[in-house]
Amino acid sequence: MMPNTTFGMILTYGDSVTTKSFAGASLTPRSIRSCHVAPGGGHYGSTRTARKVLDCGFYWPTIFRDAYQFVSTCEKCQKAGMAISRRHEMPQQPILFCEVFDVWDIDFMGPFLVSNGYSYILLAVDYAIATKTNDAKVVVDFLKSNIFCRFGVPKALISDQGNHFCNRAMSSLLHKYGVIHRIATTHYPRPMAKLREIKKTLQKMTNPSKKDWSRLLEDALWAHRTAYRTPLGMSPYGIVFGKACHLLLEIEHRAY
Repeated sequence: MMPNTTFGMILTYGDSVTTKSFAGASLTPRSIRSCHVAPGGGHYGSTRTARKVLDCGFYWPTIFRDAYQFVSTCEKCQKAGMAISRRHEMPQQPILFCEVFDVWDIDFMGPFLVSNGYSYILLAVDYAIATKTNDAKVVVDFLKSNIFCRFGVPKALISDQGNHFCNRAMSSLLHKYGVIHRIATTHYPRPMAKLREIKKTLQKMTNPSKKDWSRLLEDALWAHRTAYRTPLGMSPYGIVFGKACHLLLEIEHRAY
């Protein structure tokens, strides 16, 4: 939603008021480039790129138009076939409302070209690690170290019927912590948009050989978490932490 009124450095969004800095002519292209190309940018579309600039504390009247023009000439975005004019669609299926971290969707991506010894990505919602194999031990260790100990015990875990998720070790772990294991079936597939989006972000950030994806995985996840989501009205980072994430543009110009 565009600001209703602009008064100096104060932008009003309905009942809320946000302080923004007006960017000069020399800073505007650098701001867009930083929020699109730099680590944490992720080569997203024009709307999300402009939103990241706004989250960094910068504003000028033609920010969305300038972001569109910049993204439309981005070579990596064109090679990846990014549809910059596509509007963010609302979910086509009913949303199940629950508290944050109550339900986790977990899946493997890969195999990819070997990168620093890694061939797979184990992804749970917005958190992921590069792995050398896709076996049960990797999944169990990931859940205990990265999910249960950091975000608490969830109510349910959703996965496919792969043997790395449906096995004795997983059943024992989930039974110990009282977690319900839901299996996605062919008739009720899980939404794969998040997996495709992270994979596409990685493709745009890696070099032509695609062998540096493991090194850039954290940057791709950073970009994914800080990208504006129309159905949510904010970024996933904003939902979890209640504030915008400080990006490189803010640090460079001390805008926070």
